[in-house]
Amino acid sequence: MVDWEAYYRHRKGDDVDVEAERAALIGVLETCAEICQEIEPEARKGWNQPAELVDGEVVQPPHIRAAYERIRDAGLISLPIREKYGGFELPTLVCNIVLQMVSRADAGLMTILGLQAGAAEDIQKYASEELCQRYLPRFVSGEVQGAMDLTEPQAGSDLGGILTRASEEDGRFFLDGEKIFITNGGAEIHLVLARDDDTFEKSKGTTKGLSLFLCPRTLPDGKRNALLIERLEHKMGIHGSPTAVVRFEHAEAFLMAKKGEGFKAMLDLMNNARLGVAAQGVGIAEAALDLAIRYSKERKQFGIPIGDQPLMKNMLARMVLHLEGSRALLYRCAVLVDRNRSLEMYMEREPDLSDAERSELERMLERNQVRIRLLTPLAKYLATETCDQITRSAIQVHGGIGFMAESEVAKLHLDGIITTIYEGTSEIQVSFALKEIGKGALEIVFEQLSKELGALSGDLVPYADKVRAGIQRIIKASAALLQDFSYALLSSKPVADMVVDVIVATELLKQAQVDPQRFDLAASWVNRKMLDLEMHAERVESGGVDRIARCERIVSLFE
Repeated sequence: MVDWEAYYRHRKGDDVDVEAERAALIGVLETCAEICQEIEPEARKGWNQPAELVDGEVVQPPHIRAAYERIRDAGLISLPIREKYGGFELPTLVCNIVLQMVSRADAGLMTILGLQAGAAEDIQKYASEELCQRYLPRFVSGEVQGAMDLTEPQAGSDLGGILTRASEEDGRFFLDGEKIFITNGGAEIHLVLARDDDTFEKSKGTTKGLSLFLCPRTLPDGKRNALLIERLEHKMGIHGSPTAVVRFEHAEAFLMAKKGEGFKAMLDLMNNARLGVAAQGVGIAEAALDLAIRYSKERKQFGIPIGDQPLMKNMLARMVLHLEGSRALLYRCAVLVDRNRSLEMYMEREPDLSDAERSELERMLERNQVRIRLLTPLAKYLATETCDQITRSAIQVHGGIGFMAESEVAKLHLDGIITTIYEGTSEIQVSFALKEIGKGALEIVFEQLSKELGALSGDLVPYADKVRAGIQRIIKASAALLQDFSYALLSSKPVADMVVDVIVATELLKQAQVDPQRFDLAASWVNRKMLDLEMHAERVESGGVDRIARCERIVSLFE
């Protein structure tokens, strides 16, 4: 379904061998699949083994180290990085599928690889050429890993609360402060968001005056930097991924992007990370679903496999449906990201474009970017909440065995919970989506959906009509959000669910047009979700800001 012809011709010119490029992508995925299948058993056995802090250094558990070396030796590290720095510059879609497979094998390992690629991408985009040449080849080779240092005791999702201070002394920058919940905190390279010393008091409480820094644990002259790993956290899941408290005691760092524009630069890494966490959710859910289906065929009760029981058939079908729905939304977003990147590269490569041609391309880029800004939080929200639901259902399929601490589905459920929390909770994601809707994103998104639905044919047409009716229902219900901003925020989850329902429905119907075997999947999504959509719409329309006061009164019963 991906237009690889247009993608590669925009990226590399008309003489590119598209089939060879596509074959190379398939080769990468097949290699990754083989490795992930091999490392999965040891990952499950070593699930309880945490990373440890020894003499100030983070030591990853043996199964993580061994798996990382396998992937590194295969050259599957920092895949999005440009060829000039030793990378393959693979499409976002393919990188995302790699992360899904790694997550299915070992969710803890995925956080290490995901952050390594994400940090490297931000360096590639915002650091000086000197820093890129110094560090990116080492990222690609796997010599160094990366961490993203945002959270502080008083600054979680609200990055305006950041108090880590960046001071400039004779053209050099130094960091002082503490960061908490730093995933892969033992990494060599830390990307740190800090508040500029010269505007510290004036900018405090806002995202202005924040700059982004590359802070290595080892300075270019070989000396140890004043970046200290104070402790590692003990977590419910993803034990192999070290989560650290990091302290900067006048640690030297290197400015990335422009001074005071760190928040904007960090948003790129955060948005990439959200798609990465969505991939993690899909991978964990896929692992749990595979275990659940296999167990349902093996376990017999009342003389037949439990998978043949009608209620169990329905449960397993819903698990598959929700997994494929979340995957479809994630892929749609990834393809849009790739489309925009290829157009940007085309514009860079063709300086002699006419003003009219350049203006049209810029218009396309902006429209795609509007869709990406809405789809990114929705993809993270859907994939991670689906992961939580599927892993919980997998425990139910296994019955009492699933509740045992050593069961694989229990481990996957504990791994999956964090995906709904880090890189912005589900509540934050739907709030971000609502913000984009308030800026007019729905008009552009719905216009594109309507075109795609109109192109469907045959038995899919009646289902396309139901989705079109759902789109109109959302538009009608959205008018109720204008009455009060607080009520709009209260309604952000049902609104997000409605928008997700029609986007995924369209994507699954398009898949069914290409592959008729997916007809039942698409039809089931439409039939189920358009009913849910009507319920959500009625709730949005019938409510009001007084519902917030009711929530307060209910909570007060337990105060």
